[in-house]
Amino acid sequence: MRMQIEHHLERASMAAQRRMVGVTTEITPATARLMRVMGKIHGERELDLVLDAPAGLRFRGEQQDLEEMLGNLIDNACKWATSTVSLTVRRHEGEKTERSILSLVVADDGPGLSEAERKIAVERGRRLDEMVSGAGLGLSIVAELAGL
Repeated sequence: MRMQIEHHLERASMAAQRRMVGVTTEITPATARLMRVMGKIHGERELDLVLDAPAGLRFRGEQQDLEEMLGNLIDNACKWATSTVSLTVRRHEGEKTERSILSLVVADDGPGLSEAERKIAVERGRRLDEMVSGAGLGLSIVAELAGL
């Protein structure tokens, strides 16, 4: 597990250091593919997976990073959802910069977490429920990749 985390963080750190100017990923195909895959992985749960992503939006970064972050978030949402998981993508014009900001919001209708539980959930190797499959790495990887 440690090797997996170190691999992802090292790759992301190297990409950030190179400042891969101009590398972008089209959002809609990547997110639609992830939602289909998660629908198959969690098919026995018969969840309603909803994608709301306008065409033409782009993520400033590598496709693999986008898929790693969203894959972890969507998988986690599918584990805890009662019936619905949604991914909403929006572009917001920056108020203080010329750049726009991309928001990707993964939501589910599960029980939710308190503020204290949210802080624990993103700590590397920490798990809030040992009864659900996983290694406790996904959310920490998402947080660290987003930070990079």
